[in-house]
This record gives sequence, C-alpha cells and structure tokens, in this order.
Amino acid sequence: MNTRTIFAVLAATTCALAGCSGAQELSYGAKAKKDNLEVSVLRVVAGTSGDLSVLKEAATYEGRTPYYVHYRVTKTDAGEVNGPSFDVTADGALLTQLNIMSAFPEPVVGTDGKLSYKDAPKFDKCLDEHNSSEFAQAAAGESYEACTVYLSAPGSNAAPEKVEWVKGGLLRRSDDQAFAVWK
Repeated sequence: MNTRTIFAVLAATTCALAGCSGAQELSYGAKAKKDNLEVSVLRVVAGTSGDLSVLKEAATYEGRTPYYVHYRVTKTDAGEVNGPSFDVTADGALLTQLNIMSAFPEPVVGTDGKLSYKDAPKFDKCLDEHNSSEFAQAAAGESYEACTVYLSAPGSNAAPEKVEWVKGGLLRRSDDQAFAVWK
C-alpha cells in the first residue's frame, strides 16, 4: 500500500467516524452559497418560556425554550429561488420549528356604529416579514433578513450546537445532506 492510499483510507475513516457530510462548517455571520442564494446565519438568541405567553394556547409551549435563528438571504443570480430551510440541533436532537403566522386584524365596531380594524398583535421577538413570491422575482443582489423560532424539547435547557442549511421544501427527505453548518 502506498502513502496516498494509506492517507485516503485514514481520511475516509476519520470522516466516517466524525460524521462528515461535506457541508461547509462556518462561524455565525459567515456566508454560504448554493445555487443562486447566499445565506448567512447571523446569530442564535435564547429566549425565555415567558416569550411564548403572548401566543394563542400558550400553555402548549410550557417548559420549552424558544431559540431565535436570525439569518440573511441574498439572491446571487436572477431567476426563481427556494428560500433556505434550517435544522437546529441541541444535545444531538433536532429542535422543533415553530411557524408563527401573521394574524388578521380584529374588527371593531365604534360607538358611532362604524367598523374599523385593530392591528393584530405581532410576535416581535422574531419577525419574518419577507414576501417569498416578491423575492422570487427580485433582481440579483436583493436581500432580506428574517428570523425563525425553534423550540427545545419540554424541560430541556440544552442550547443549540449547530444550525444546518438543508434542502427543505416539500421534497425534503430525512437523509438530505446539509449544504452548510454554522456553529
């Protein structure tokens, strides 16, 4: 066996034992590029279980800690895009993504009998107000910043150890490999 063969076998064995996926390993704030998107996970911020008290049926989330993943997406080329999807891992397990949909304005009838609308409350801790259909039509170089909420397992206090950019969407499979990993 020559030296190159031995090195290749050692590298493959080390990678298999360490769980290498071929994904770029990055620090928060660093950019990864795939297809016609450039993505940067800016930071992960721990919230408190009290943050979730403003949500409808807040008792459902009791004992869970929200983690806010803030990220930036830039379109590098013209054409259709699929936004990034993330897996967030803490203590070796995936955290649950919490989708907080915008609420509709509340109709209010005034003392004069006229109908008006009161703005719906927003979950200000983590906003994602970009319009994906507008971004799909945007020119190269356009960006948006957003935030996604991930929940710990009930009773867990393990902080996220990594955020992985994965394929996402309806065609997502559990064995899809990550494009980039932020730690």
